[in-house]
Amino acid sequence: MKRTYSLFLPLFLLTLGACASLGIAPAESLDQKIAYAKGIDTSVLTASTASLRAGEISSDDHEHVIKIADQAKAILDSAQLLAGSDPQAAGDKLKLANTMLVELQAYLSARKGK
Repeated sequence: MKRTYSLFLPLFLLTLGACASLGIAPAESLDQKIAYAKGIDTSVLTASTASLRAGEISSDDHEHVIKIADQAKAILDSAQLLAGSDPQAAGDKLKLANTMLVELQAYLSARKGK
């Protein structure tokens, strides 16, 4: 059961990649990319909660993930607001949030079992 939780986010990301092969258009516009990133943010929170419940991470680790994921979400919200008026700044914010989310996933993976 623990292995299922450990694979949740990577499987979600693979599913997003598979969408194109199933005829579902991949994110192309900035708005679509921001929406996908928000989905990944939610997935990171879900994976963290599942890992906490499975005893794979501590409550302190979970709190840390929540705080960083909330920051990433705020950056994504800011990117959404800028998308129409300053796409370059919105794109930069999207990259920052994506980097944060990737690092959160790496952090979760590294903390499991400690």
